[in-house]
Amino acid sequence: MKLCALTIAATVSLAGVCAAAPKPLAWPEPTQTMKPWVYNWWMGSAVDKAGLELQCRELADKGFGGFHVIPIYGAKGGYEKNWKPLLSPQWIEAWNLAAGLASYNGLGIDLTMGSGWCFGGPWIDKDHAASSGQKVKRAGLGGTGYMLDPFDPEAMKLHIAQFDKWFGKAAQSVTCEDLVRDDSTDEAADILVAARPRAFYHDSYEYYGAEPKKGQDVDESQLACFKVWTDWCRENGYLTRNEAHGAPSNWLDFYALADIPETEMFGKNDRDILISKFASSAAHVKGTKLVSAESCTWIDEHFCERPAEIKSFLDRLFLAGVNHVFYHGCCYSPVDAVWPGWCFYASLEMNPRNPIWREMGALNAYVTRCQSLFQTWTPDNDIAILWDPTSFREKHKGEVARMTVHARDWFYGEKIGEVAKELYEAGYAFDYISPRMVKAGLAKKYAAVVDPEHFVFPTKVRRMPFDAKSGLLATRWKKDGETAYFVVNTGSVAKVVASKGTFTAADPLTGEIMAVREVALAPLHSRFLVGDGFEVKDCVAGGTNAFNLPGPWHVEPICGGPALPAPRKLDALVGWETFDDAFSGTMLYKTTFDMVGTSVLARPRARGDACPYRVSLGEVREIARVRLNGRDLGVKFMPPYDFAIPAGVLGEKGNVLEVEVTNLGANRLRWNDLNGVDWKYFSDINMVGLDYKPLDASKWKPLKSGLLGPVAVVCP
Repeated sequence: MKLCALTIAATVSLAGVCAAAPKPLAWPEPTQTMKPWVYNWWMGSAVDKAGLELQCRELADKGFGGFHVIPIYGAKGGYEKNWKPLLSPQWIEAWNLAAGLASYNGLGIDLTMGSGWCFGGPWIDKDHAASSGQKVKRAGLGGTGYMLDPFDPEAMKLHIAQFDKWFGKAAQSVTCEDLVRDDSTDEAADILVAARPRAFYHDSYEYYGAEPKKGQDVDESQLACFKVWTDWCRENGYLTRNEAHGAPSNWLDFYALADIPETEMFGKNDRDILISKFASSAAHVKGTKLVSAESCTWIDEHFCERPAEIKSFLDRLFLAGVNHVFYHGCCYSPVDAVWPGWCFYASLEMNPRNPIWREMGALNAYVTRCQSLFQTWTPDNDIAILWDPTSFREKHKGEVARMTVHARDWFYGEKIGEVAKELYEAGYAFDYISPRMVKAGLAKKYAAVVDPEHFVFPTKVRRMPFDAKSGLLATRWKKDGETAYFVVNTGSVAKVVASKGTFTAADPLTGEIMAVREVALAPLHSRFLVGDGFEVKDCVAGGTNAFNLPGPWHVEPICGGPALPAPRKLDALVGWETFDDAFSGTMLYKTTFDMVGTSVLARPRARGDACPYRVSLGEVREIARVRLNGRDLGVKFMPPYDFAIPAGVLGEKGNVLEVEVTNLGANRLRWNDLNGVDWKYFSDINMVGLDYKPLDASKWKPLKSGLLGPVAVVCP
């Protein structure tokens, strides 16, 4: 990656652009909610103490704030005997164990109200089922049955009643001392206490073909039904998370029912910021703090997801107003399961069996820093765009037309999509607002309300200094009376943000906060900026002195599988897939070098200045942790893989550079399928690829792995 000189300095340490002003910003002390959470699928709910202990310990160690339990279909091959029916005394005991271990490890815990998705189960009869007759999708033991009618409050009451037995006020009146743990008697079901989740969850609206009864209004009947759910949760002290997308009703009002509106982005193509802004808009208009997201679902094939791509995906959610990320996700797995353990078919594989897990603390630290500010600052959007789906519905008379994150003609085929796109790309900060919200007086906080059907460009509103043309997209915030921005370089070239005065630049990747007059953003990198008078400039390429390390390199495995390759010496750097196309894990690269006589050492001395030396690794697949002469220089999971060298660390002779490189798990998965390893033994859909066909990794080509270089010590 060719960078301008300022980009290099800013990316590494912001050195060379410092001003004398104090640092007015600090990262808040992180809470559970500021840290990322993760979906946690329970296959057949066949969880045990050893597996849950390992899972909770690993999640806490890597900087997670909590996990969200979803009971689903089970693992076969002898594991059937451990399946636990949803809401049975055995299931409640497993849930209590998980909740207790979560608390012990400082983690929060949420729960899907049901099994699989959407709401429903064996307690829903045909009279209260969705008119399409659809069954609950991916349900596990005890949770199979009809989906409930999403327009029928009585159907919702039937569903809630099953959970009220365990999680309602009456059940919670029993103390721990009153417990009688005898699962062989019916009385156990009456006196066993269920631990309390933080929130109950409703997955994306997928009641395909469900329609309200004749004469019912889509919006009113939908809200009436789900208000039964949110009311019950609040009365019993629970938060609610709801994915309203997919519903035929007004999303804004549906999202706003919940305490935590939740959006999602999906796969490679469904990453639309303007669509995900519906969830954040509901929270902003209503005045609630949290906006969650089902994050990184199926962004690539299993164990092929690059950390840099995960970060880029999360940034789009942050630009959409999300501040409470849930990775999608981590499938529970028993400790004795063959690698890669139990896997959910649409998962990111954010679990301890994934090689990249070793360094996921670095990515989670980035998420935590971002969310710590998003959750404590105030959104500063001054335009409200009115959204009324009446026009779209008129085009689909005679049917209940769904609106989804996947097919977006309901948005871009209407005036609202045209207007929102124009305003967003021009750098205006806005939310969407519904007619119901306007009627309730919730538009008063905005400087302008825009009706897309009669669009007049708003006056007296501020345009951000960042827009699509500049390649920098941003959200705007209020911070202690000042204006603040979260800025992401979504382009392919580095950009410089400058101001006539000093401003604060905070790098959520490194945690550095400095007062500067200008700062550069490399492609796909981000900054928090507090100040005003910003302008965006192109980077001017700057020259550097570079001393390419000649090697040789000693390479040896640290951890991974299916087997550890033998240590070896490399005279030139090559991907390790060239000598072991199955190994997935972490390798240590080590070399010794002298600096005496190099221009990199001589030139700064001739100039009489102190050079900000750094190690540049060139190409890395995928994560690198660097030590120089025993000093830890940090970890990076995206380019540029440049590491600042602290003063006094680099010597004239005998410098020892160690680079730990972690690759993806794809090559080991390929080895599994080439060698007939029996790891796909799950019921229902089992394991499929992005094309929803049975997954066969044996057809994959080995992925590049390791330190590819060139590796150099450089100085501007």
